[in-house]
Amino acid sequence: MKGIYSSLKAFRFPDRLAAIAEGRLPPPIHVRLKPTNRCGHRCSYCCFRTPGLPMGAAMDERDEIPEPKLLEIADDLASMGVAAVTLSGGGDPLCHPAVLPLAERLLSGGVALAVLTNGSRLEGPIATALAARASWVRVSMDAATPGTYAAIRGVARGEFDRVCANVAAFAAMQGRKAAIGLNYVVTRENAAEAGAFVALARGLGAAHVKLSAAVVSRDPAENAAYQAPFFEDVKRAVAEARARSGTDGFRVADKVHAPDSAEEGFRRGYATCPTARLLTVIAADASVYSCQDKAYEPDGCLGSIRDRRFADFWLGGDAARALDALRPDRVCGHHCVAHGKNLVLLEYLGLDGDHAPFV
Repeated sequence: MKGIYSSLKAFRFPDRLAAIAEGRLPPPIHVRLKPTNRCGHRCSYCCFRTPGLPMGAAMDERDEIPEPKLLEIADDLASMGVAAVTLSGGGDPLCHPAVLPLAERLLSGGVALAVLTNGSRLEGPIATALAARASWVRVSMDAATPGTYAAIRGVARGEFDRVCANVAAFAAMQGRKAAIGLNYVVTRENAAEAGAFVALARGLGAAHVKLSAAVVSRDPAENAAYQAPFFEDVKRAVAEARARSGTDGFRVADKVHAPDSAEEGFRRGYATCPTARLLTVIAADASVYSCQDKAYEPDGCLGSIRDRRFADFWLGGDAARALDALRPDRVCGHHCVAHGKNLVLLEYLGLDGDHAPFV
């Protein structure tokens, strides 16, 4: 069974890596596009809406990229040779009124498309279009029962059944191409339901489920202390649920890491971020950010494209200068999803070419 999570994906794009090695900024391989900051849920763990978490402190929930600008961005990404776009938040991307023409413009331009959503609007024409042509859709649910779902996500109890119905209908669509997955952020409120959630995901027709631990602080010790009381129980329940799930291709990605390993995700000993040259973020404020973890933060902002095209910004030198000035060892004292990728890429980029044949 081929893997879907890996720090080695960039090596499928040797032209991009060669450009970086030569000191040039290539077009991104992947762009995280946040069309809107509007969302119908208020999740207790959301890094953009939770008091005490500085990530996204500057985010304005009213921000939304206008349709003409969205389609302009889509055209630029296609013409630049961007391989993939993930629509995410900020808010829920399916809340944007132009999400369907945006998806159609990207797909028609040869860009692979994925969507991260809470699933409440995964229905109607956009669901049909995504099922037929997108690569994958992942729905964030974080609960296996209506009561826990409502408490964690700040919604009415009936929302759980609605989202479950949307997921099941999407999974059952005739001729569906897009894989459907579910996401589960483990918190103290839902830890006891982790195993049941794996079973629920499989029963709804999901192809895979991903579990990860909630980040509640920028202090590794505080995160470890939060996670430690339920860590072993969650790992055991997920392992048992995985064993019961059979061998029909259903996957369980257990990304709930041990509390004592958390510090490596908060400390960077390197002065440059190669991943930010391959994966960038365009947010709902029409600004470009170095990564998902620094979206809406001033020290992660590479520049605004409100009054200029993304292609001009990225290829004209401004993005390269901003990335050259970015110092992860100074400004990235937070959880980093790119850390493992950076370690691999920096080792590769630091190899002595004369010794490369001596494998």
